[in-house]
Amino acid sequence: MRTGVSVSGTRVIGPANPPPVLTGQKPGKRFSAPRQHADSSWPPNHVMLARVALLEQAPAFFGLPERTLRSLARRLRRITLGSGEAVVYQGEPGDSIFFIEHGRCRVMIERPPSVVTVAVLSEADFFGEAACLMNRPQQASVFAQTECTLYALDRQALHAVLGRDGELFDQLRTLAEQRFNLFADTAVQATWGMLLGEATVVGLYSPKGGSGGTCLALNLVGRLSRLYPGQVLLLDLDFPYSHAALLAGLVPTSCLARLAGVPPDSFEEVLLSSILYHAGGPMILPGALRPEESDAVTAELIARAIAILRKTFRYVVVDLGIAIDDSTLAVLDLTQHVVLVAAPELSAVKSAADAIEILQKLGTPDDRLTVVLNNRTPKPAVSKPAVERMLKRSVDVEVSFDGAKPDQAALTGKILSLTDPKSEITRGAQALADILEEKHGTGKQRHAQAEHSATGAGDC
Repeated sequence: MRTGVSVSGTRVIGPANPPPVLTGQKPGKRFSAPRQHADSSWPPNHVMLARVALLEQAPAFFGLPERTLRSLARRLRRITLGSGEAVVYQGEPGDSIFFIEHGRCRVMIERPPSVVTVAVLSEADFFGEAACLMNRPQQASVFAQTECTLYALDRQALHAVLGRDGELFDQLRTLAEQRFNLFADTAVQATWGMLLGEATVVGLYSPKGGSGGTCLALNLVGRLSRLYPGQVLLLDLDFPYSHAALLAGLVPTSCLARLAGVPPDSFEEVLLSSILYHAGGPMILPGALRPEESDAVTAELIARAIAILRKTFRYVVVDLGIAIDDSTLAVLDLTQHVVLVAAPELSAVKSAADAIEILQKLGTPDDRLTVVLNNRTPKPAVSKPAVERMLKRSVDVEVSFDGAKPDQAALTGKILSLTDPKSEITRGAQALADILEEKHGTGKQRHAQAEHSATGAGDC
C-alpha cells in the first residue's frame, strides 16, 4: 500500500523528528554499530555460506566468481535493528550498500506536504546503492518495519575487492539510476493524487463474521455523505453475500461482477450507471448479486473500477469479506486507510490480532490503520483493556451496544447514521468519519494545495 502521510511542522525527517507513520512504534533511532575493519580472520563456514548466498541473490552480484563473492562476504558488517529504528535518513551522505538478511524495511520519501512510502523491502533486497556509488545524498529514509538483520558493504571494501571492474560498477550504477527514478515517480504520483483531490479509498475489513462490519460500513458512508452528498460510495465486496444495498432499502439490478466482459471503451459509462443512489446521499455499488458471481470479481476488475471511482467520488469505502484473497489484497494495495472491525469475543479478537500482523506485513502504516471495537451484546465477553492487550495496540473507536436498533434498521431498510442521531452506531460512525476527515479531509488537502502553490511560486 502506498500512501501520502502529512508531515507536522517544517523539519525534515531525522533523529529528532521521526516520521509520523512510526507513531506508536519505537522512535526512529539511528543504529550505532561500530565499523568493523577487515582482518585476516574468516567467519565460520556456515556464516560465510549464508553471506555468499545473500550476495548471490542481489542483481549485478550474482554473476561474480565465487572467490570474489567470498572476499566481499568477508567484509560485510552485520547490523541488527529493532522495529522502528532508522538505517539511513533522507538527505544524508552515505557510503554503504545494505543487504537485508531477515526482516522488512520501509523506504519513505519526504515530499512536502506529505511523506510517501515508496517501497517495503524484505529478505534479499538491498538499498543505499545510489548514495554509495554515485555520491548522492540518500534519496529516502529507511526504517526497520520489523526486527531486522542487515549486512553493510561500504565503498572502501567494494573498491578494495573489485578494484577497477568498470563493467560491474556500470551495472550497479544503472540499477541505482533505475531505482532512483522509480522511487521519484512513485513519490510524485502519490503526492499529486492527494493534491488533485482524488478519492480516499478506505478498506473496511472484519476478519470474523458477525462483527457488524457491513453495518458500520453502511453507516460510515451515511455519515460521510452528510458532509459530501453524492460524493461518497460504498463498494460492497463482502462476498459471498453482498447485501449492503438491500440493508439500505435499495433494489440492485446490476453489479461489478457483471461488468467483467464490458469493452474498455464503455466500461466507465456502464460502471457509473450501475451505482445505486440513496435519498440520504450515499451511493452504493454491489460487488455481486448472487454468490456464484463473486468469482468474476478479479483483482484486475477491482483495480479498473477503483481507478475510475477515485476520479468520481470524494470517498470510496470498500466493505471487504472475511477472507484475505486476491480481491482483498487488490483492495488493500489501493487503499489510503484501513478500518479493522472486531467484536469483543475471544475468537474475533484473535482473528483481529492475526489480521493486524498480516496488514503490517503488507506495509500498512500504523497511523493509517483504525481499530474499531463493536459491542454487539450488552455484556462483552472480553473487556476493552483485554482486547488491547491481545491486539498489542489501542482501540481507536468503541461502539457501545445499540440494542435492537441495528436489526430493526436492517428490516426497514434504514441507515441509522442518517435517521437516528442518538444511536450508538451513529456515534461510532461519526467518530470514524472524524478520524478520516482529520487525516484525509478536504480542509487538509486545500492547505496542502496552498502550500504546494506557494512552494511552486517560490521556485519560479
